[in-house]
Amino acid sequence: MFGVSPAEIVTIALVALIVFGPKRLPEISRKAGKVLRELKETASELKAGLEAEYDDSFSALGDVRREMNSTLDAVGGLVQPATPRKPRNRPELRREGLSAPADDPDAPSTE
Repeated sequence: MFGVSPAEIVTIALVALIVFGPKRLPEISRKAGKVLRELKETASELKAGLEAEYDDSFSALGDVRREMNSTLDAVGGLVQPATPRKPRNRPELRREGLSAPADDPDAPSTE
């Protein structure tokens, strides 16, 4: 059942009988049954709601994927893939003047 052996269930029932008495035990058992049933119904409603939200999210995600793929297919011939730029080996700036080397095309002009 819930990892409870039959001997443990009998022990719990006997303790409940002693604590609550034979007159109140059926009433308490009915109330406990109602609470457990309501708890079970609430849990199943929550589970159904979460599953519905999960399904809605994934269907929306599928719509976005299809739209992106169709857009990429439509634009595919218009855009060329960018080639990665190779980094240049740039010598460190000289400490005295902090000027860039003369062969650097990105260096600001001093003229």
